[in-house]
Amino acid sequence: MVNPRWNPKIANSRVPVGKSNKDTTQQEFSIPASEEYVGSHIKSDLGGKKVSNKSYEKYYKGMI
Repeated sequence: MVNPRWNPKIANSRVPVGKSNKDTTQQEFSIPASEEYVGSHIKSDLGGKKVSNKSYEKYYKGMI
């Protein structure tokens, strides 16, 4: 049996009546600025980028 009040325009709709169904996602994004490396690598190459922890370099300067 079919429900006589069923309206296909509003059935299973996530948009309330009177609201628009515009896409609000951001199409372009900006890459954040590089930050200073703080990991445990000393004079390493990670993904083609040279990284080094300055504090470790200073501490282990005689061993590097």
